[in-house]
Amino acid sequence: MEATQALYSEANQPLYYTVSQLSEILPLGKNSIYRLVSQSDFPKMVVGKKILIRSDELDSYLSKTLYGKIDL
Repeated sequence: MEATQALYSEANQPLYYTVSQLSEILPLGKNSIYRLVSQSDFPKMVVGKKILIRSDELDSYLSKTLYGKIDL
């Protein structure tokens, strides 16, 4: 298995997103996404200077906060 393939699930969905990738997917700019991921309850993993967000945890977080207000 190649390294790039390891970052995708069997359904060909990414396992992790970067801030740049989220800014392409969500209707938010990078600054707003950085503010979002800086919140203590936001699921993230920091590796060096890179912020990674698991796709399943992002889905869960967005589902929980979909009808609530997210303070950016």
